[in-house]
Amino acid sequence: MKKSIRKGLVILLISIFIIIPISKVNAETRNNNPLLREILIDGEAIQPEFDQFITDYVIAVEKESIVIEAVPDDSNASVEIIGNTKLEIGKNDIEIKVTAEDGKTTQSYYLHVTRGDANKANANLKSLEVEGITLNPVFNSKDIKYYVEYEGIIDKLNITAIPENENAKVEIEGNDNYNTGSVHVVKISVTAEDGVTIKTYQIIAKKAGEDAEDPSGLENFENEIKQVEEQKQNYNIIIVTIVALVIICILIFIIIKKKKTK
Repeated sequence: MKKSIRKGLVILLISIFIIIPISKVNAETRNNNPLLREILIDGEAIQPEFDQFITDYVIAVEKESIVIEAVPDDSNASVEIIGNTKLEIGKNDIEIKVTAEDGKTTQSYYLHVTRGDANKANANLKSLEVEGITLNPVFNSKDIKYYVEYEGIIDKLNITAIPENENAKVEIEGNDNYNTGSVHVVKISVTAEDGVTIKTYQIIAKKAGEDAEDPSGLENFENEIKQVEEQKQNYNIIIVTIVALVIICILIFIIIKKKKTK
């Protein structure tokens, strides 16, 4: 029996020495997730559809007040809603600030809510195309940033931007002077029929085959996304190893108990 107990203790110690270093490596990264899982307005998912990596949303409502519920991706994160949910006629800006469990990492989401006729406040594009060039990602009215690569020397991109509301106005800025650098940020501003609601899309145009600094900050944002995904994976590893340790302890206890009964 003593031999079985010693064997069990050896297995337990080996497991602990394997798991503790893994836990220490990942302990600092498991609690700094500042992302939201979803945003609800009056109990319903926001439109356009929520994406935790998109931080700005232009929304039209006809109500005098709304109830906003923001659900964090990490249940230990805290959420603060900054702004007046009793809406004035016209545009209302509301910030949803998420603070991760570590108390330091934060991420803000912004709702630009226009109270009035929902159709008149529609500042979405129905389609966005660049002649001869594919947008990356594929166009979706909720996504406001796109990458394109162009070949050779050009004067401008041939951009077609059509609003969902035909009475909305579209303005394109920065689509010129392509001979002065290899990266350009083109802004496509959609002013809704109400004249108040404005949504701005961006096309980051890069000359093919050339490395250049990303003035939009999109590349840094994508790196942050990758870091958060890695943190989630690390957290899952910790959970699995803890469960494995518990199972090992239970098995050792069962073995020892059986030896005692014999």
